[in-house]
Amino acid sequence: MKKLLRISALITAALMLFVMVGCGGDEEEEGDKVAPTLVSASPASGDLAANASITLTFSEKMGSVSASAGTATLGADGKTATVAPSGEWPAGALSLTITGKDVAGNDLAAAALSYTVKEADKVAPDIAADSCSPKNGASGVDPASVSGITVVFTEAMGSAKLVSFEPKDAKVDSKFDGDKTLAISFLGGYKLSNEMEIIATVEGTDKAGNALKTTKYTFTTMKKEE
Repeated sequence: MKKLLRISALITAALMLFVMVGCGGDEEEEGDKVAPTLVSASPASGDLAANASITLTFSEKMGSVSASAGTATLGADGKTATVAPSGEWPAGALSLTITGKDVAGNDLAAAALSYTVKEADKVAPDIAADSCSPKNGASGVDPASVSGITVVFTEAMGSAKLVSFEPKDAKVDSKFDGDKTLAISFLGGYKLSNEMEIIATVEGTDKAGNALKTTKYTFTTMKKEE
């Protein structure tokens, strides 16, 4: 009798395990059913240079993105994409419909963009010296007041990145916000000191593909008190 009870218990346990595994499989099959959305576009609307690209940001990683005009290219992060003209956008009103699927295959929620196409942008972007923090070219900066650096550009950028940073022993990280700002942060508790020259070499292009005019961002910290 005891042997039969043991066998019965083993069979019951096996059946319960089978049911649990089966239920888990059903949940996995359901997968991601949430439709992705277009979170933002830069520029969002208004005037658009005939040779400018449009930067798109999505709510999640995308598997594919396409536009009703131009060429859509998905970024390496999967959550951004650019839409560029094949040559130049035609002058006048421009309407774009953005479609795509996320990595799970869900269709992008309907997204439409409208612009007025103007003449091509041939002007190179630059560093907006007075808008930077600290200001580009500033001297006598109190090192204790600098917890991070903000490099601001004169127009929306298609790309921007930090190429090199001095002092060489400084550990830094940088992040481009997708618009006009490149933020540089210090890592590992690094702090600036007196009588120090900071040189950040940056590069980038605006949305029309024009290369950055000024690539050096600099400032110097104040002298030591005597």
